[in-house]
Order: sequence, then structure tokens, then C-alpha cells
Amino acid sequence: MQPYQPKPPHEHRPYVVAHRGISGKVPENTLAAFERACETPGIDMIELDVRLSKDDQVIVLHDRTLQRTTTGNGAARHYSIAEIKEFDAGSWFDPSFSNERIPTLEEVLALVNKRRWVNIELKSDFFFPEKHELLEDRALDTVKNLGYRDHVLFSSFNHQMVGTIKRLDQGARTGVLYNIYRDYGRMPSKLAGRVGAEVLVCAKHELTQRMLRDAQQSGVAVYVYTLNSTAVVDKMIEMGVDGILSDIADDIVRFVKNPTAS
Repeated sequence: MQPYQPKPPHEHRPYVVAHRGISGKVPENTLAAFERACETPGIDMIELDVRLSKDDQVIVLHDRTLQRTTTGNGAARHYSIAEIKEFDAGSWFDPSFSNERIPTLEEVLALVNKRRWVNIELKSDFFFPEKHELLEDRALDTVKNLGYRDHVLFSSFNHQMVGTIKRLDQGARTGVLYNIYRDYGRMPSKLAGRVGAEVLVCAKHELTQRMLRDAQQSGVAVYVYTLNSTAVVDKMIEMGVDGILSDIADDIVRFVKNPTAS
């Protein structure tokens, strides 16, 4: 499987990507959410977010701060991995998940064990930037050390980070995330082409037919987030997108892969 490759419209069903795992039913970016995605037949890829701890360990966490999804408080970058592991990352969702912790990227890749592709989104905070190339280098090293290089797609809203990944490893698969305020009017061929990316990822309301035509003509795959209803999924399939990110990928996958059974 080559999930970064575009497909001709209406010819194949799009790839199904579990957004932060099965995050609609299990606390996001936890081992439980990723295991649920691995257990669901038909899901092609798991999406997750990475950033760094105080001791430069690559952790899987969406927000810069801890308080939304854990019992911690403040920036994750201010805590060592040992301190981060003390925080409960599941009770906010449901008390039954109180044993969940913020995982490291290494732990997630070991759990998934190549059962699914993994989309690693490199987080970049505008007002709190990381040291140049540090997160990219650490994430890439983790992937290579675990032999996962050929099962990973790196992506980011920070296109410079995507370009850095490509420079550090020309064979890496990469994607650029579309920011409508910054990228409005720029076509996928330009946004992806200037950093050598194979994929453009955008929100469902951001995608236009013009963008899609440009992507298809230039060989750029288009992934769309976050689709949690079959009506919206059906529209995106008709448009000819290559990938669908969903919080409830375990439900959506049945409709995407076998629509006549839904």
C-alpha cells in the first residue's frame, strides 16, 4: 500500500485515516485509541501529533499545554518524560480510561507494529517555536530506529518542517497541511511542490474543485479532515479525494470501503 499516492477520481475508494486514533470513542492520542484503530478492519492509517518533552523525548500530544486532555497543567515542554508519565490522560474522557498516559512516539510505533501506516503531524507553535530542526530530527530518528520509515507519512502546518524532513531523508513521505488564512489562493501543486511533499491535507470546507483538479494534474494526493458523517464522506468521495480523516474511523470505514452495505 502506498497511501501518499493520489488515485483517479471515482476509480478507487479513499484511504481511511483514524484521526488521533478512534478519538470519538476513546481518549485521543492514547495507546487505547490507536489499538482500537488497529483492531478495526479496513482502516489504512493512524494520525497522531508529536512534540517534545523537557528532556527532548518525542511525545504524542496535540496541544502545547496539558490541561485539556490530562491531569497536568501548563506546557508539556516544561516537564520531563518521567513527570509527564505521572499524568492521567484518559479520565477527562471517561473514568474507565484513567490508566491511559501520554505515550511516546516510540511506544505508539511499537504498539502499531506496522499493522497500519502512521501519519505523524509535527506540531509547531507560532509563539513558542522549537529549536531549528530538533523535533524533525528526533522524530525521524525514532522512525528509522524502529524500522518504520516505509510506513510513515510526516506532515505539518509548518511547511518549513516538512521541507526539513525531506532534506534529512529524501525518501521520506511528506504532506503539507493547508492553512486557509496563510495559503488561500495557493494551489496544491505550489504548496506541496516547493517542499517536495506528496500530499496536501486540508479541512473539508477548505477544499475546492479547482484545488482538487490542480492536485490531480500535478500528482499530489489530497486528504481531508475531519469527516464524521456519511453524508459529508459521500460528498468527498464523489469529489475524488484520496484520504479521509475521521474521529470515528471505525464507523466511517464501513461506508467508505463497502457503501452498498451501509
